Amino acid sequence: MCGNFGFYETLPDGRRARRARVVGTVRQYPTRADALRAIEPFRIWLDLGHRYGRSITVSALATRYIEQELPLRRHSTQQSYRSALNRWISAKWGNCLLDQVTPLGVEQWLRSLNLAPKTKLNLRTIFHVIYTFALRWNFTDRNPIALVRQSGGRRAVPRILTVQEIRRLLEQLDTPYRSMVLIAASLGLRASEIMGLQWGDFDWENQTVLIRRGVVNGRIGETKTEASRKALPLDLTLADALLELRGCQTLRMRPSDWVFGNRFGRPRTQQDILRRQIKPAALRTGIGKIGWHTFRHSYSTLLRGLGADIKVQQELLRHSTVQSTMNVYTQAISEQKRIANSTVVDLLFGRGTFALSTNGNQQALSAARLAFLDSLSSDCYCGA
Repeated sequence: MCGNFGFYETLPDGRRARRARVVGTVRQYPTRADALRAIEPFRIWLDLGHRYGRSITVSALATRYIEQELPLRRHSTQQSYRSALNRWISAKWGNCLLDQVTPLGVEQWLRSLNLAPKTKLNLRTIFHVIYTFALRWNFTDRNPIALVRQSGGRRAVPRILTVQEIRRLLEQLDTPYRSMVLIAASLGLRASEIMGLQWGDFDWENQTVLIRRGVVNGRIGETKTEASRKALPLDLTLADALLELRGCQTLRMRPSDWVFGNRFGRPRTQQDILRRQIKPAALRTGIGKIGWHTFRHSYSTLLRGLGADIKVQQELLRHSTVQSTMNVYTQAISEQKRIANSTVVDLLFGRGTFALSTNGNQQALSAARLAFLDSLSSDCYCGA
């Protein structure tokens, strides 16, 4: 026997029409409370929450948020939010009414999870977000997650590779994987940005590359932040290496073609490349466990060790705010960025000289920086 949920719908001409929606069988929902819980997401759509004199559940709130408010900017962000809501928040708190969730209870739950602090902080943030929307929709008058304390500190210091380790890794990789790692180490790009590169993004004459998009698991989307959509200096040596790669791709050289497309001309999946190519190569060289972001951390450390201006570091790494690097508000000129970037590329290619300003006004690197570069050439250097 099936049960129906009856309701009235206002038609465009103002008349009220009776409608019904099948809820399920009596076996599925033996009590009235079970049936109400089943139709709760639909009831919220009809804005009928107040008729039942009871708060809605966290699961119903999460369902509406996913359907109406889920960020559409990046596919990876959508995946992260869906996973957090369905796998963690709804799994634990789904049957709780909004007014039954307490700050202390959420803190104890987060503390019990065997997850990294940053992941726990992300769960807390998303939980806070859906309660914020509940406030806007008048489903609740408070946000208990605002009082939840959760640190986002790392469990361990990020892995930093030395110049010699990066060189040994490059020797173990074939085309095009060698070029991917070379770009990651020379420009500090995120994996999604490397997979999203097209030949039209390169301005060979002005020696720049514009980061326009990101690709996550084969899905094309926008860059992580607006600040990420910036032009970066393209060192001549790196440009030559990429032009050599382009010469090998005789069938896919148009501006709209992917630099690292697969045999079907589609973007590759960065996690497969990491698992099948880069990690095994790192193990063969004795480097150990690494990830895509290892190269970005290493690039940042090299810039910092070279004494690059903090604003230059921020713009080369394309952080949204300078606070992501350090709280400094000076302006960086493009020539400074080119010098800092070219010096890192020089190290990776093992050149004996380092890029200097073309206008002759910049002086050679200081003795302190040269000493630092000498230390980088040694296997004993462990990074900052």
